[in-house]
Amino acid sequence: ADKPFVKTFDELLSSHFSPVETCAKACGSDVEAIVAAFKDAALENRKLLSMASKCKKPADQATLEKAVGPLMAAMQKVDTLKDRRSKSFNHLAMVAEGAACFQWVCVENTPAPFLGDIIPGSEMYCNKILMEFKGKDEQQTAFAKSFKAFLLELQKYIKAEHTTGLMWNPSGGTDYSSGAAPAPSSIPAAPQPPAGGPPPPPPPPPAGFFDELKKAPAPSTGGGGAAAVFAELNALGEKGVTGNLRKVMKEEMTHKNPGLRQSSVVANKPKPGGAAASGPKAAPAKKPPRKEQAGNKWFFENCDNDREMAVEGNPKTAVCMVQCKNSLLQVKGKVNTVQIDGCVKSSVVVDACVASVDIINCKSVEVQVTDWSPMITMDGCSGVIVYLSQRCVDEDVAIVSSKCSELNVVLPPKKEEDDPVEIPIPEQFETRVVNGQLVTTPVAHVGA
Repeated sequence: ADKPFVKTFDELLSSHFSPVETCAKACGSDVEAIVAAFKDAALENRKLLSMASKCKKPADQATLEKAVGPLMAAMQKVDTLKDRRSKSFNHLAMVAEGAACFQWVCVENTPAPFLGDIIPGSEMYCNKILMEFKGKDEQQTAFAKSFKAFLLELQKYIKAEHTTGLMWNPSGGTDYSSGAAPAPSSIPAAPQPPAGGPPPPPPPPPAGFFDELKKAPAPSTGGGGAAAVFAELNALGEKGVTGNLRKVMKEEMTHKNPGLRQSSVVANKPKPGGAAASGPKAAPAKKPPRKEQAGNKWFFENCDNDREMAVEGNPKTAVCMVQCKNSLLQVKGKVNTVQIDGCVKSSVVVDACVASVDIINCKSVEVQVTDWSPMITMDGCSGVIVYLSQRCVDEDVAIVSSKCSELNVVLPPKKEEDDPVEIPIPEQFETRVVNGQLVTTPVAHVGA
């Protein structure tokens, strides 16, 4: 029989995930699909819990990977449903980021704190939904709140039932077959070959085709030197090589007819260096990812689609994130500075900074400060969203921007039942000369 922690997980799904499914029905078919895939992953998690209650922990890594394989496949399917072209991308991203929480089954000693690192990535998209549909569509906000509540309850369950990792049965058996095959709906079916089979082969050449080729005279490659050349010229007769040329009439001469010069096409002269010089320039070689510490500095460079980056520093640590795409970096503890340079569609979660958080030449980047930073600077950026903590608001954090566009700051809600408030940073300014001095103020566009 299953142990009590399996039944507790069933109660968790029944009481806290059922509201998520109910709210998803009002958010569109794509949201329903990803929530259904998320539930498949939750059920695979439940199968693994049931297996752990009856079996001892696998002795080798290969057996353990085979046992958790169906769960990993179900999580991967959730991630494939995150379509950036969808109007509900924030909903899909919130669920896809939350699905990473099921990796807790592979985390030893600290599975509950592991969820504490994963949930903020999902919560960032949850806040976007709350801001977008505040006062407009309560069903959308209810979906976001219910999903966030489920993740928090999952973290409480893991902290209470699996404090130091997945609880295997020390006196159990070794039959891990229940985890060998994934659920039928967890992995998409393999694509079928096109109907009708492969295209037919081309028809054979006509009769005598190769015979004609054999009859064609081969070009003369024999010797003879200059004597052979003059012999061919003499064979052309009295008129020589110009005998078959016709006279060019005056109306055909381009130097006497400007209209002909306008219609003529002059061939491009080849550039020195051969054909390679005229071709398109080769794309620069992609640099390998770099994650290393050099003294008091941590470097995260050239990372693509990496949502697992994390570093824990001290007040002397400097963290640099450079040329990263679609990645998430979590900076834990209090560090000296955080620099984000040349990143695209990436997110950074910072606990606390002694000096500043610097964002340089970035596009579509999100930065969240969970505790405190005295200054946040942005230079040459576009599409940046900064999420501030209540302490940053209370202690007047300084935000400095230059040569930027589409900057927004999200303030925490004043009350627990309220939603976060998003405020844009001005981009257009008006400067006037007042008493011999320049006075600059943001431009306010007031509608009629």
